[in-house]
Amino acid sequence: MHPGPIHTPMTTELDPGIAAGQPLPRFGEPEEVAAMVGFIVTEATFSTGSEFGLDGGATAGAALVLPS
Repeated sequence: MHPGPIHTPMTTELDPGIAAGQPLPRFGEPEEVAAMVGFIVTEATFSTGSEFGLDGGATAGAALVLPS
């Protein structure tokens, strides 16, 4: 699992343009990361050796475009 920009007390002052340039134009929430962790650790998953990107779609093939 590799999260992208996640809204935390340490990221509140980051440039909003970081999130605006990705397909889901917002920072992720800690609860969304926790939900993915919960999914990964269940016995119901048939996933092995997979990478889970939590980055608002930034690595889904779209180029990062910063607003001008």
